[in-house]
Amino acid sequence: MLNLQRETLIDSYISSYNQKDVKGMLKPLHKDVIFENYTNGEITHSTQGIDEFEKQAIQALDFFETREQSPEKYIHQARYTEVHLKYHAILGKDFPDGSLKKGEEINLKGKSVFTFKDGLISKIQDYS
Repeated sequence: MLNLQRETLIDSYISSYNQKDVKGMLKPLHKDVIFENYTNGEITHSTQGIDEFEKQAIQALDFFETREQSPEKYIHQARYTEVHLKYHAILGKDFPDGSLKKGEEINLKGKSVFTFKDGLISKIQDYS
């Protein structure tokens, strides 16, 4: 798969994510997509398959009044593409663990690693 094709899939996913458009987020994903979220080097959440991913994505919508991932750099490797991102969000409700409250802003830098299969995104690993 060409780097431009990878970037097109990634940009479509990120644009839909920013618009809170779950159906749009699903379009560039493989039916067997794996999602993993890492915080401070530890896995905090994962899904397997597009149905589980969709369920999690819908549940996450209420947590954010607004959210935006902004790609800063793409690093293409033979088997994956790493995207360095800025992330900004305003919370739409309190986090269940009480760590963050509705209306608080989140500003992070992180990266996402995208792997591909059959011309679609087959794995997303988010690191913050």
